[in-house]
Amino acid sequence: MIKLVVVTIFIFSMLLPLPITESSSTYAEMGEQCYLEKDYETSVKCFDKALELDPDNTCSLEYLGKYSMENRNLDMAEIYFGRLIELEPENKCALKSLGEIHLSQEEYDKALYYYNKLLEIDNSVGKTWFYKGICLKMLGNYDESVEAFDKSTGDYETLFLTWNDLGYCYYQNGEYDKAIGCFDKALTLDGNLKYSLNGKGLCCEKKEQYTMAVECFDKAVIQDECYYDAIYNKGISCYKSKKYSCAISCFEKALDLNNSNPYCYFYKADSLNRLGEYEKAVLNYKKAIELDSKNPIFWSGLGLSYNYLNEYNSSIQSYEKAVELNPEDDISWSNLGYLQYKNKNYNESISYFEKSLDLNSNNKYAWNGLGNSYLLLKNYEKALMCYDKAIEIDPLYNEPKISKSSISK
Repeated sequence: MIKLVVVTIFIFSMLLPLPITESSSTYAEMGEQCYLEKDYETSVKCFDKALELDPDNTCSLEYLGKYSMENRNLDMAEIYFGRLIELEPENKCALKSLGEIHLSQEEYDKALYYYNKLLEIDNSVGKTWFYKGICLKMLGNYDESVEAFDKSTGDYETLFLTWNDLGYCYYQNGEYDKAIGCFDKALTLDGNLKYSLNGKGLCCEKKEQYTMAVECFDKAVIQDECYYDAIYNKGISCYKSKKYSCAISCFEKALDLNNSNPYCYFYKADSLNRLGEYEKAVLNYKKAIELDSKNPIFWSGLGLSYNYLNEYNSSIQSYEKAVELNPEDDISWSNLGYLQYKNKNYNESISYFEKSLDLNSNNKYAWNGLGNSYLLLKNYEKALMCYDKAIEIDPLYNEPKISKSSISK
């Protein structure tokens, strides 16, 4: 009988250490000791026993929550920490853990609630401000997130990338000054961050500060000579500042890196057009159309180049395709009117000019073209009315004035 008792006690002790006094707190202490010794299986059994004796044992709830977090059992962790918060509303470990759980599950409003609670208790912890900033950024509250990030600390690389991301969020919302502020903060942490240099350049371009934009894009390319976005964006800034030769050079470099962007061909073609290189422009407009045949702007550009080459029938076909794709384009309808006028198809030109004016009654060129068509049909009354309308829209527009004076004579 004595041997049987000894064996029984030995087997039970292998399953769970026996405290001298069987109480919830004693089991919790044993569980904590086993946990620190990384004997997790035994520690969990101890904490479970502690909670069996006292469901409100906060030590056991906290460690079981931590164990669940480490094993990515977030549902159980949320249960343990949720119960702990009920018992200790200001338990920092539970608040922080619940914030992390909801953040990882992209439940940003819930995570923000717990980070705000933490900051009410202690607002000196930079990491908490950082995670609050992340939640606010993901919820679209960019101004508040900036305030949070200003007070934050965290992993160096994560911080400057976060400022960079926030800069692009502001950029997409059209808040360019705020975006530049964020990009500058990222560049303060890493002055060679090409993405922030590119982002700042984009903002400067939108603000029509083209020289500054080009400087930013050039700095980005210094960091990565194959950085397509910065090369392409520099081309756009040069194009908008009417530095067409520089723009063409940028677009050619960009196309060497990636020839799948139809807009790269389009802006190159448009730049060539502005320099009077119409045949080269035609080739590049066609390249853009090969990549995106449904873009009416590409067809309009092609039509304009053919017009300059005096290939009026090809120009008409291009503009007809443009208005087929975008029937609301008053400029293309007006250009069709002028082409028919050049082909001496005055009735057709009148129809196109009237279509243009139905869409935009302030198109002075359409009024002038309509007047010219009526003039050659010897309908002087309507011609004068059209010229007067064009002059009313733009008193400095000389062409209708000259045509009007010829009627008076």
